[in-house]
Amino acid sequence: MNFNNNETPTFENILMGAIANALADTHTVAVCKITKVNKTTINCKPVISRVVDGKKVDLPNFIEVPVLTLMGGGSSIQMPISVGDYCVVFVSERCLDGWYSGQDFSKPLENRMHDYSDSIAFVGLKNKGGELTIPKIIEMIGNAHQQGDYTHDGNRVQNGDFNLNGNMAIDGNLTVNGSITTTGDVIVNGISFLGHAHPGDSGGITGTPQ
Repeated sequence: MNFNNNETPTFENILMGAIANALADTHTVAVCKITKVNKTTINCKPVISRVVDGKKVDLPNFIEVPVLTLMGGGSSIQMPISVGDYCVVFVSERCLDGWYSGQDFSKPLENRMHDYSDSIAFVGLKNKGGELTIPKIIEMIGNAHQQGDYTHDGNRVQNGDFNLNGNMAIDGNLTVNGSITTTGDVIVNGISFLGHAHPGDSGGITGTPQ
């Protein structure tokens, strides 16, 4: 808090100044830009500078920041992360070092509070220059890899080729604007393409059906 030369500091304005200074160093959330992508963490730099004694001061890189992933019960959804992406960094109330090393319900290893060292990043924020239009239905853009079973209820439209290593079982409609290549069987409503034959046929489909 600033005082003019003729002002006598009072207990009230000294107290308010101390509170203001404490709040200025109580870090909660910061918008950052990713500067490096590590194997399991990121480095990022806050894009909103601080003002100290009237001068702009850029904050340094935050190093080895854990990334929040949508996960639970052994399942997870992970998005690729690139340098230049924006993220929101949440600052923990207490030191995270013990928990991050695998210690639950333990005393903090350091006494620091609301410190930038104890940050967790959530990637996906955009400013007006790159923000996405909110869709009316779920949209997924980009390549995807899925490990585990997949169940789909409803009709499906595929624009492009479909390559399958294994069997395909369909109970319902499948519309493909392209080709289907499979190294196994295609079963539609319980009928096998490989084993199915019409009168006059020499037998079912042989080789790789397309």
